[in-house]
Order: sequence, then structure tokens, then C-alpha cells
Amino acid sequence: MNLTHRFLIAAAAVLCASGAGVQAQTRKVQFRTLCLQHVKDTTEVMLAAEKADQPGTTVPLYTGSMSQVIEGTFTTTNAIFFGKAMGPDGKPVVVATAPLSKSSRQLFVFTPAKADAKTPYELQAYDDDTDTFKLGSVRAINLAPVPVRFVIAGSTTPQIPTGRHAIFPQSTKVDEYNMYQAAVEFLSGDGKWFSAYKSSWKASEGRRDVVITLVDEQFKQPTVKVFSDIPPWTEPTPTAKP
Repeated sequence: MNLTHRFLIAAAAVLCASGAGVQAQTRKVQFRTLCLQHVKDTTEVMLAAEKADQPGTTVPLYTGSMSQVIEGTFTTTNAIFFGKAMGPDGKPVVVATAPLSKSSRQLFVFTPAKADAKTPYELQAYDDDTDTFKLGSVRAINLAPVPVRFVIAGSTTPQIPTGRHAIFPQSTKVDEYNMYQAAVEFLSGDGKWFSAYKSSWKASEGRRDVVITLVDEQFKQPTVKVFSDIPPWTEPTPTAKP
């Protein structure tokens, strides 16, 4: 029995032992990953295959951009990712897990977990299809421990509680370069809002923006990360040259 087969059988045992929706209908999901910061040297994770005679899937964790589209088969209601190395007990180590979202296209966001967590990464799953998250929109994901709000071309959005996300359209109030002003405000302990980020964003009907707000664990400073996204499945297929 080769290493891949041993991994898959052991991973299946871990899934069964978890009891996390084992009876759920098998789902095929096309997904991408985004990692905010690597934990130690874990730059790739594994997704177990549906059957033990099939190879598992290596899933990259990029910090500067979203990964390519990967198709995975999930046999539970959770997305469960394993480390590439076996643990001391000879079993695969779960490095991140979260409930799957609803769509057949999803974005998995990996963030370093707190020191007392059971897994090294925390994981959030978001619907990534262009019906839910339309082109020309902004998805704001608040991973900060306080509410945040956005000021888009002078208009303030409703506040986004910690651990929640919101989708809103890019501004139509743009300059001759299709640019508009965006700011992010965090709620302080005394109940006042303070600006932690200001920049010019470009409006585009063919692109989306993913904006993640958090507090840097090392420096305890509000942080805003912006990722421009042109979903690869919306780009025209190159035509073959005659």
C-alpha cells in the first residue's frame, strides 16, 4: 500500500470519527483559496479524495492572491483540510475545517488560528459564484474583533459586525479614470469611529474586490487587505489560431 493510499484511508477514518455530516450528500465544489498569513511552513494542505483508490488533492495557500480554481469532492457538510505530513499517531492532521457554504463555487479564506485552537488555521467559506457575488461588487469580510464600516465616495455603509461579511456595489460616482475614494473605519472601545484606511479604488464592471479587515496580532494595529478579483471563469476562452 503506497503513501497516498495510506493517507486517504487514514483521512477517511478521521472524517468518520469526526461525525461531521458523514451521511450528507456528496458535493462537488469548485473552489479557490486565499491565505492571509502562513502558519509555520504550511503553504499547502491536502483534500482527501472521495474514494481510497483515488489520489488526494494538493491545495496551495497563496498569500498575495487567490489560488487557481480547484474542484473538490466533499463527503461531509464541512470542508476539511489536512496537513501533508502524518501526525505522531500516524493519522493525518486536520489543519482547517469549516461548514461549506451553499454555492457550487466557493472561496476558502485561511487565517492563523489563536494559540489555544485545535487547528493551526481558521477557515471561512464564502459563496463565490457571480450571481451571489456579482461583477462590479465589493465583498467586505470583517475578521477584526470590532465592527467596521466603509465610506464609499462619501456614503457610509451599515456597520459590519465582527466575523460577518457584506457585499455592496462599487461606486458609480467616479472620476474620468473610473476611480473613487474609499475609506474603512473601525469602532474604538469608547464607541467612536476612527479611520484606519483611505485609498482610491477603481470601478470596473468586469472585476470584483475582496476586502478583509482585521487587527494585526503582532503590532495590534487595524489592517485592511484588498484583493482585486477577475474570476477566471468569466474571462473569454482564447480562440485557437488557424
